[in-house]
Amino acid sequence: MADLNRLFAPLEGVETANLEIYAVGGAIRDTLLGLSPKDVDFVAVGTTSEILLNLGFRQVGKDFPVFLHPKSHAELALARTERKIKKGHTGFIVHADPLVSLETDLRRRDFTINAMALSRDGLLIDPYGGQHDLNDRVLRHISPAFSEDPLRILRCIRFLAQLSMYQFTISTETVEIIQSMSHSLRELSVERIIVELDKTLSSTNPAAGLRNLHSLGVTETLIPDLAIVPDQFMCQSVDARLGEWILQNKPTPDCIEYYGKQFRLTNKRVAFLTALIKLKNTDIKDVASCLELMNQLGWLKGNPPNHRLDELLMEFDQIQFVELPITRLFEIRDRLREITAAQFTEKGIFGKRLGEAIHAERLKVLSTEISAPGTAPGL
Repeated sequence: MADLNRLFAPLEGVETANLEIYAVGGAIRDTLLGLSPKDVDFVAVGTTSEILLNLGFRQVGKDFPVFLHPKSHAELALARTERKIKKGHTGFIVHADPLVSLETDLRRRDFTINAMALSRDGLLIDPYGGQHDLNDRVLRHISPAFSEDPLRILRCIRFLAQLSMYQFTISTETVEIIQSMSHSLRELSVERIIVELDKTLSSTNPAAGLRNLHSLGVTETLIPDLAIVPDQFMCQSVDARLGEWILQNKPTPDCIEYYGKQFRLTNKRVAFLTALIKLKNTDIKDVASCLELMNQLGWLKGNPPNHRLDELLMEFDQIQFVELPITRLFEIRDRLREITAAQFTEKGIFGKRLGEAIHAERLKVLSTEISAPGTAPGL
C-alpha cells in the first residue's frame, strides 16, 4: 500500500487531520494497475463547505461542492448524491450533506473500477467489487443510474482505448444498458462529444475503443458516415488521427462540411480534412488537376502558406495517401508562388491576357516539376 499512500501528498500544507478524507476514483484504479495517476481526486465525508473554506480551500462554482486545495489545487469534493431532473450530462441536482456516506457517494460513479477509495491509514474501500473487476479486466456499471448520464457511453469507449494494454472488455449487462440508452447521446452538447472523442483519439490505442462504437449503437446515433475504424492509427496528433478515421470512410467535401457544422469543428480541422479529401481524390500527376487543386486549397494566393496545416499534412503523409510526397508538393507550390503578375506586366501584358499568361506559365512549370523535379526554367 506504500504507493497508494503517496496519493495523499497533494493534501499536505493544510491541517486536515481531523477531516475524514479519502482518495477516490481513477487514481486508485491506475495505481492498482501499476500506472502513475495524473491527478488525484479526494472526497470528504461528514464535513461542510464552511469548514473547508475556513481552511483556505476555494470552492469551484457557486452551487457545486468541489473545492481546490490552496497550495496544490488538488480537488476535494464533499460526499454527495445526484438526482436526474432533465436531459443531458448536466441535468442533475447535486446534494452534499455531512450525512452522505462514502459508499453512497461512490455509488453515483460510472464503473466499479472507478468506485474504489483509499483511507489515509491505507484501507482500501471497495463496496462494489471494483478490485475484482480490475483483476478480471472488466468494465461493469455500478447501478441502473448509469443510464441517466449518456456521457458515460463515450467514457466507456475512452477507457477501453486508454487501458488498451490491459485488454479490458465490457460486461454483458453493461453492453445491454449502453445499447438501450445510446439514443440519449443526442442530448449531449457537441462540445462534450468532441472533448471525449478527442481524449480517445489522444490515447495510446484509439482503435481499441473506437471499434466498439458500432456494437454499442454510437455510430448509428452520432456518426453514421464513420462506420469504418482503422485497425491501427499511424499518426500521433489528434487532428491527424481524426483524418485517418475519416479517410477510411471515403468521405466527400459535403460530408466534411456537414460534420463541421454539426459538431462545430474548428476552422483548422475543417481546412485540414477538406485538404485531405481533395488531395486523396485528385490525380496529382495530371497537371491541370493538380493546378486546380492548389488553387482550391488557396496555396497560390498572396498570403503565405498556413504552416500549421502544412505540419499536419506532413504528419499524415506517412500513410502515403497521395502519389507524390507532401513535401514534394510543397516544393512545387513554392516554385509556382514565385510566378508573379509583375513578371508579365513588365512585358506589357495586362487584363485578361495577364491571367491567361500566369495560368499557362504555372502549367508549364508544374508539368516540368512533376516529370523532372528541379529543372523548370525561370522566366
